[in-house]
Amino acid sequence: MKVLILSASIGSGHTKAAQALQKILGDDAQIVDFMSREISALNWLTKKFYLTALKLIPDLYDRMYKFADGQKAGVTTRFIVSILMYLPLARLLKKIRPDVVICTHPFPEAAASLWKFLHAKSSRKFLLATVMTDYSLHEIWLYDEVDAYFVATDEMRRELSEQCRTGQKIFATGIPIGEEFCAVKRQSEKLSTTILIMGGGLGLGSIEDTLIELNKIARPLKIIIVAGQNETLISRLKRLREKIYHEVEILGYTSDICGLMSTADLLITKPGGLTMTEAFATGLPLILHAPIPGPEALNATFAISHGAAVSVGEEKISTVVTELLNDSARLEKMKHCAEKLSKPSAAREIVNHIKSHEKFN
Repeated sequence: MKVLILSASIGSGHTKAAQALQKILGDDAQIVDFMSREISALNWLTKKFYLTALKLIPDLYDRMYKFADGQKAGVTTRFIVSILMYLPLARLLKKIRPDVVICTHPFPEAAASLWKFLHAKSSRKFLLATVMTDYSLHEIWLYDEVDAYFVATDEMRRELSEQCRTGQKIFATGIPIGEEFCAVKRQSEKLSTTILIMGGGLGLGSIEDTLIELNKIARPLKIIIVAGQNETLISRLKRLREKIYHEVEILGYTSDICGLMSTADLLITKPGGLTMTEAFATGLPLILHAPIPGPEALNATFAISHGAAVSVGEEKISTVVTELLNDSARLEKMKHCAEKLSKPSAAREIVNHIKSHEKFN
């Protein structure tokens, strides 16, 4: 069984979900970044436009996201994306000839769905599986040609089942994360309170302002910052660290997120789907701020409504952190709520469902 996993280097969540699946599938699976320059110059430019829009006009992105979530607008958006992304996907399929295509982003999913529609009678058929990496649905993910959907929650499964065609499989497996999260051991005895700050693979989320705010807190803190691949941010943080009286550790990209989360008392982050899922698996309470308008705002609503997170809102981060650290009962309740949401075996469950599909029996 040859598996092609199509991801997108827009943030790190889609890629990390793909990597979690590939690790279990082994040598049979290949990950391709569908938005890379090597695959398509147009795809790469689309990614650049998206990232620029986030920085300069986030409100415009929010309006576009909400507009595309309407049924009629969603159909139009899906059609345009599938046409624009089709040729790079067709070249990949001709080269790799996979038995299974797994998409962790809606752009390659759109192209793969169009290919299946146009080649319905082809002998080169493949199983198309979509893995959603957020805690809400959106019209841009919905295609009749998808054979199996894997979603984060039972609520999403029920909502999606009302919109899907007969025969499509829908599984509420959770979002796939690394298997190291299946055996997390939290460190209970520590010398200091540890605050973990993350901004995703791009280092987004006003991290410098957050560090300055935490410097207003009187009690000693150990602050660990994961700045991802944002080298400019890392340089600025190292200069800023000289003015902070707390202990501050600054990291770039790291593969030990599980270890860092298991030692932390609080996580301050923007509400990316993968980051939240990893925090749930480690029972780590979340303070959420600076969401990307659209999916991340809905992710935050999910975590807050289930008691695993709080939002900064109009308050200062220093105030929110101080209140939580002074309320051990509330902090403990948030840990339990996070653990209840945890589905650390999602990646293996997804792979098992794909392997057991009737196409391979």
